[in-house]
Amino acid sequence: MSYRFHFCKTFSISRSSSRISFLFARVVLRAILKLYKLVIRLPDESIPSEIRNNPRFYPYFKDCIGALDGTHVRASVPLNIQGRFRSRKGGTTQNVLAAITFDLKFSYVLAGWEGSAHDSRILSNVLSRPRGLRIPEGKYYLADAGYGIRNGFITPYHGVQYHLKEFSAQGPENAKELFNLRHSSLRITIERVFGILKKRFRVLDAEPFWNFQTQVDIILACCIIHNHIMGVDPSDLLNQGLYEEPESDLIISTLTEREEREEAREWSAKRDEIVQTMWTDYMARNIRMGKGNKEGTSKQFRWTKSMEHLFLEILAEEAQKGNKPSNTFKAVSINRVVEAISEKFQVQCDVKHVENHLRTVKKQWQIICTIRGESSFGWDDNMKMIACDRATYDAAVMAHKKYEPFFNQSIDHYDEMALVVGKDMATGSFARTFADINLDDDNIDSVPIDCENEATEEVRTNVSSSGTSKHKRKKAQESVNDEQIKFVGKQLGKIASALEQIYCG
Repeated sequence: MSYRFHFCKTFSISRSSSRISFLFARVVLRAILKLYKLVIRLPDESIPSEIRNNPRFYPYFKDCIGALDGTHVRASVPLNIQGRFRSRKGGTTQNVLAAITFDLKFSYVLAGWEGSAHDSRILSNVLSRPRGLRIPEGKYYLADAGYGIRNGFITPYHGVQYHLKEFSAQGPENAKELFNLRHSSLRITIERVFGILKKRFRVLDAEPFWNFQTQVDIILACCIIHNHIMGVDPSDLLNQGLYEEPESDLIISTLTEREEREEAREWSAKRDEIVQTMWTDYMARNIRMGKGNKEGTSKQFRWTKSMEHLFLEILAEEAQKGNKPSNTFKAVSINRVVEAISEKFQVQCDVKHVENHLRTVKKQWQIICTIRGESSFGWDDNMKMIACDRATYDAAVMAHKKYEPFFNQSIDHYDEMALVVGKDMATGSFARTFADINLDDDNIDSVPIDCENEATEEVRTNVSSSGTSKHKRKKAQESVNDEQIKFVGKQLGKIASALEQIYCG
């Protein structure tokens, strides 16, 4: 816990202090990043004790080595690229993907992807990077349905409930429900890890003021410190074997669409095999078998608010995956909407319905953009609402009746609409993992992203007509710098002594 305090304290003093203190904070950050080889380790091929010792998970998940998921962390970036960083929940964020072991430690972290990027797109990037995530043959991670089943990753079944209790009157009614339930019970470990990380390091929830590269590095450093704290327990095997970097940086070849389909079928079959074994054992222990699902009745097709929400949700995901070249969705994306609408709402939805509605949404978006472009209207980004007074409203509606639905009320699914018919797309150009950081580079001259206060003070000092005032301010600033240098030096000394005792003693 002391490391958490010193680390956050070192960075928090930079907000109101000089450039010198920030440079020392950067020294601390780089020193922590160099520890990743000691505390961030890929899992071995043994069965995790959390699985081996639990009959609900063993032997079904015996080849599982961890869980994988993404989380969003607040980001501060220049105005001209904020669209790429705006997440679907609003606000600018970076999307951080991580793999963890079931003892609540990180085994891989990739930070820096824009908040608008879809999780599956980031995972594809992780697997194709020269020093990306490597999975032993036959082993796999648990992931949520958004990633899609593929080599090394098993996801739950789509459209099957799992938010229920196994030993209750509302227990699982079929094999897929049972699998999803136990999959969720095991995979939720990574959500616990993210929760612990953000609770432990409040700096991750604060408004960032460093440049974006530093924001990314701070997340990586927090993961390192988290692993160290989790390893302080005497039962931890922290000192037995270190993670070694691969000797070669071979780029994993990109699979063709046919190979991806074959791979998905192979791992779907593996999942089905696990499911059947799990369900057979479940029934053999005389645990209650429920009633079958009721079949829905066919309904006449008509767009509803719920349908439109699902329509936008799916197409937003497809846009983030890169399936929207030249502002036109691929056929696979349209077909996905058709199938989802038809299945969920028990209606006859076809490609024509989806394409026509997409044109309607585009027209709505053009109207919204036109209104926002006029100076007489305001914009509430929290409410996603175009605001205007009564006189402006009356004049606008009289001239353009089609404007009326968009005034003074929250625009439903605005963020999804922006992704579906907008043009901002994530590139992943800022993404970094531990192996991407050149820790041998001595250039640590990073500056905060918001230096307005420091710059303003410097201008005031330069234009001052009083030489005495200049001298006093300079002397006072030097005194503050000296105190900060002493403070940081003392913290570095404590960190160095503690690490020496742990790793060399």
